[in-house]
Amino acid sequence: MPRHQLRLDASSPTIIVPITARDVTELDQSAAASAAAPAGAAAEWRVDLFTPFTDGGGGDPAQAVAALERLAGLLPNTPILATFRTTAEGGSAEIAADSYAALIDALAASGLAAAVDVEYRHPQADRAIAAAHRHGVPVVASNHDFDATPPTEEIVARLEAMETAGADVAKIAVMPRSAADVVTLLDATERRYRQARIPLITMSMGALGAVTRIGGGAFGSAATFATVGAASAPGQLPADGVRAALDLLHRGR
Repeated sequence: MPRHQLRLDASSPTIIVPITARDVTELDQSAAASAAAPAGAAAEWRVDLFTPFTDGGGGDPAQAVAALERLAGLLPNTPILATFRTTAEGGSAEIAADSYAALIDALAASGLAAAVDVEYRHPQADRAIAAAHRHGVPVVASNHDFDATPPTEEIVARLEAMETAGADVAKIAVMPRSAADVVTLLDATERRYRQARIPLITMSMGALGAVTRIGGGAFGSAATFATVGAASAPGQLPADGVRAALDLLHRGR
């Protein structure tokens, strides 16, 4: 079982701060910066950006667990979402399919991650989800489209498919090419929110979609990614500013 829970509620969206460290030194620096994040924030550690996985060696789950142990020690009160983002989903490293599932298994088995990210279209997604659940660790199923915004029905279908696959949270991020695309993402979020039995995290990326990172909760998105340091995706906003905006939007709710 994880040491912390990742509590998600669209009525009061959680801020998740990305940690994009390449090595132990940067991990320490990022943790120090994240410690200054707004109260109640969670952290997402991007394992695919860590040097053991970007140097072409394929990575070793034991190295990832050791780094997670260090990070958890530096952030004792912060829930950590452990994420390995493959290149197919916009990440910075690639590992063999079996190794991906083994990594998710090891991160979940450590008990240090509040949740693990599993790309729902990955060929080993079913195995990775099952492994996380064996250890009592929730799964954030994810999908990213850095080129476009799919139609409303397709976004809804993907979020539904994640829930059907056993995810505990369904997440999708898309790239808008127009203001209408931003509306499409919000419309899809609201439609799925009415039917979903699990929390949703949705966002429209880039400057055009920044409004969804602040106002997504009104449409059913239970978390937003905001920076204390380096961003991990286009359009992420500073955490302090996001906190202030969320406090204004959700005052009295």
